[in-house]
Amino acid sequence: MRGPGIAETVPRCQAHSDKTMTMRPHRRLAVSSLLAVGVLAPAAWFGARTLDAVEAKPALASARASSSSDIVQRDIQISTWKKALDMDPQSAMALGQLAGLYMQRARETGDDQNYVVAEGYARRSVGLRTNRNGATFVTLAGALLAQHRFVEADSIVTELVASEPDVPQYKSMYAEIKLELGQYETARSVFDSLHAQRTHLSIAPRLARWLELNGNPDGARKLLYDALSEAEKRRDLPIEQVAWFELRVGDIEMRNGRMNGARKALEAGLRTSPDDYRLLSAMARLEAVEGNPRKAIEFGERAMAIKLDPATLGIIGDAYAATRDSANAEEYFKTMEVAVAGQPGSYHRAWSLFLLDHDRRVPDVLKNVQDELVSRKDIYGYDLLAWALHKAGRDAEAARAMKSALKLGTRDAMLFYHAGMIERSLGNKATARAYLENALATNPHFHPTQPNEIRSVLKGMGS
Repeated sequence: MRGPGIAETVPRCQAHSDKTMTMRPHRRLAVSSLLAVGVLAPAAWFGARTLDAVEAKPALASARASSSSDIVQRDIQISTWKKALDMDPQSAMALGQLAGLYMQRARETGDDQNYVVAEGYARRSVGLRTNRNGATFVTLAGALLAQHRFVEADSIVTELVASEPDVPQYKSMYAEIKLELGQYETARSVFDSLHAQRTHLSIAPRLARWLELNGNPDGARKLLYDALSEAEKRRDLPIEQVAWFELRVGDIEMRNGRMNGARKALEAGLRTSPDDYRLLSAMARLEAVEGNPRKAIEFGERAMAIKLDPATLGIIGDAYAATRDSANAEEYFKTMEVAVAGQPGSYHRAWSLFLLDHDRRVPDVLKNVQDELVSRKDIYGYDLLAWALHKAGRDAEAARAMKSALKLGTRDAMLFYHAGMIERSLGNKATARAYLENALATNPHFHPTQPNEIRSVLKGMGS
């Protein structure tokens, strides 16, 4: 599968502990009911963040509590701190605690509106107190990142690092955001300065993604496996955070074609947190790329029963197409298209890729990515631009954008596939063959259908 960028793979920079989600019964999705919704809540690009800053935790939180009581416990905590805030409306502490609790609620319930509420409380808190309030700055930045507001998050964390330059966790978040914005030299300098702290649980996943983007997936895998081993030993970590590290390991294994390792990690994560919609969606992707569409549908629908995510809708639609159920496939595709079209701001990149791969809303995606590249010039933004230009029949421009997408030396089969297909359209047979062969060598399971498309293309080219 395509590397989604650091924002989709690094733990949220959150100074508060997390909990696991409550179990909900499996149910078959009624797609027509999703269409009636019209607009689905945008899926956060960010997984649950691990320990950050001073590793503060909301009052009354208990590590590794049973999942069945977490939502109720969170409501009690929120009610308690709201009462404290009523008694002292100028309490920066109460506001900061409420911000962190709503961040947790967003992850536990899949309701992204909680990120907006968290942002509001965090802004009020830092407006009242900036000194010794770093954890709330981190919460505010995390809420902004969850809403894809990278420039605003950059401003918040830049202020935080300027006021407390010696906290490595703050610096790693700063480097993460610079990476997201495509400011790679700044990111490189900061990540280099964090080498001695590379094993810290809030730094290792960010540094791992940096290594992966720079063509060192083995180094990235080692960091993530070491972090997972450490997380499993930490009895103070909530189970949701341990499951998050399993998800990160599963993601990187899948991106690098290590499907057995990916399955092992994701299944371990689901044993830890059986109702985690992110793990369920990842399992749906894994089953899809391994040619098990009915299992992909099962896992995808379980994920969708918890959180309505357009990307998962796309996985299910493709899986139905693989079973030759074109009616159900088209219904899911249309639902996904409607959902994405109604989203405020920039499209999630996974959603955008799905639309382009299915030749849907190409002009809309192209305009969206062009607008986003004004402030966010990272390699996956250029890759998306290149693919949108290719789909629009503008391959000379696409090839130029693709050069920017490949500039870090990232070993990503999807990047190579896009580059190869663009070169093929330009008639550059030898260059196209090299890129396409590299895609299969990097990961022969990067997508449910595109590896077979590559094989067909290479056969037609006489390879």
